[in-house]
Amino acid sequence: MTSFRNNSSLLLAVPLLAGGLLMSSATVWAQGKPLSLVPPLGQTTDERAKDSAPPQTQREPDQKNVIEGPGVKGAVVIQSLGGIDPGSIGILTEANGGFGPRIWQGTAPAQIVSLLRQLPVSAASPEMQQLFRRLLLTAAVIPQGLEDPTALLALRLNRLLDAGLVTDAAELIARIPASEMTPSLERVAVEIDLLRGAAEAACQRISGRQSETADGFWTRVDIFCNLQAGNLARAEIGLNLLDEAAGEDPMFLALFDRLAGGAARLPENDQALTPLHIAMMKQAGIELSYSVIENAGYAFLWALAQDETAKLDERFPAAYRSFGVGSVPAELPRRLIREGAFRENGDTAGELGHMAALYREMTSTTPEAERRRIVSELWAAGDRDGSYLAAARLAVPPFLMVSPSDEDEEFAINALRVSLLTGEQQNATAWERMIRRGSLKGDYATREAARIRIARANAYMLISGIPGIARWNAATFEAGDFSQPDGGVQNENAGLYLGILEALGESVPETLWRDVLEAGQAPRLSTSNIVIEKNLQVAAAADRVGETIALALAALGEDGPAMTSTHTLVNVLAALRSIGLEAEARRLALEAAVSRNL
Repeated sequence: MTSFRNNSSLLLAVPLLAGGLLMSSATVWAQGKPLSLVPPLGQTTDERAKDSAPPQTQREPDQKNVIEGPGVKGAVVIQSLGGIDPGSIGILTEANGGFGPRIWQGTAPAQIVSLLRQLPVSAASPEMQQLFRRLLLTAAVIPQGLEDPTALLALRLNRLLDAGLVTDAAELIARIPASEMTPSLERVAVEIDLLRGAAEAACQRISGRQSETADGFWTRVDIFCNLQAGNLARAEIGLNLLDEAAGEDPMFLALFDRLAGGAARLPENDQALTPLHIAMMKQAGIELSYSVIENAGYAFLWALAQDETAKLDERFPAAYRSFGVGSVPAELPRRLIREGAFRENGDTAGELGHMAALYREMTSTTPEAERRRIVSELWAAGDRDGSYLAAARLAVPPFLMVSPSDEDEEFAINALRVSLLTGEQQNATAWERMIRRGSLKGDYATREAARIRIARANAYMLISGIPGIARWNAATFEAGDFSQPDGGVQNENAGLYLGILEALGESVPETLWRDVLEAGQAPRLSTSNIVIEKNLQVAAAADRVGETIALALAALGEDGPAMTSTHTLVNVLAALRSIGLEAEARRLALEAAVSRNL
């Protein structure tokens, strides 16, 4: 989104006022715990007086430097008066999904900036999306030494916007004290307001306080606000002040003409859109289309998905892609389908139109066998579209109406996998039991096929960690159950399974690795980076939580666990497990197993 220049840190009023206190209380300050600027929640006057007494010689346990609780919205990190850091602001604590206030302990401040810049935005992995979001929103102490803490905060906000997490970015920026709002942060805040359709709030922010930027950003916004307020003369004066910068933005000039009563054609030069362009289009009554913003970025897709004035056939593809990257809940694309998205033009909309039609068909009353067919077709359409995981989650409500049955063996495996992916544990265990019943029917060949399905079902259950019938037993492992030939060459799924089990703490004998080797192994096209992996191993060994999570995401890359090498995936799972994120590691492993058709 916006690129930020380094700015000098703002001087805080509190440290200046506290200078005398620090001088007169040097001994107490050196021995005691850091002063909190906010009294602990729920303390009485007597309790606060007791806490302010000189400390005892006995060392007190470390205190959690985060204020949270039912009366606090979000989280505020509390540090000493000399170390207040706006970069520490966040909306997540350990109580609501955050990773804790000390996740960056031991990581150099400059490296934190580098790691956050390298975070991939993945549309391929729901679990990566959650780790990305939680890492950027966690309230955490930033080690001393960062030249410009507000620049780190601006970076976090822009990375959230890169992923289309506009609502989260808006909530995070609302936590920033007015005294810490630099021009860079104000610019991000204005862009967020423009994306959210809150033009009045954006115009209230500018109020002439910002220093102008090289691209004339504040002048452009001021021109828009004057146009919105009907002050055409002042808007024209502002346009004259833009000089050469205006010529570099033909879209802005065309939209200015439209808002001033003209009929200028919008340029068709693939110019990069900005949040201001989007706001001006809406003000001019220009309907946003998916084709215009398809490649503009996830924040713009989010804006179209949320635009209640846009056509359903334009909103739905934006909403589905936004859902796929985790920036909107599944209910939004579901609602748009129910309201009629692609009802008329579904045949020309490719797989998305097909999925919309199938979803509507699923929600109607149909026989059980027909319902299974429709669900299977929707999953297959998502697979062809490259959005299988999104399609699986989209179809959850009608899918849960399908009763567990062994009439369609392949559907049963897919149903188990989707149930695990979407967290429907009770449904998953019901399908696991149903799959096992198949081993009791038919001739030898039928029972042998059923045994292989049971082995695969066991693998999915064991990887997920959900309690079920499955138990790991090295003595009953058969490499051939997982190394199905792919184009005449054995795939590496057996190795994938064993590698995941080892990373998650199971014991895998060396004899099994030899058995898998004898089945035949071929190199696989995948992503990997030795530099990232080496740094990942070091960070995990030192229990540097934030660094480990960031490097794990970087190692997996935009294409996620499906396309990363098995070696890299195993290293990522082991690293996350070593810092206490076993549940997250299991979900990533499950995504890899499902995507590779274990």
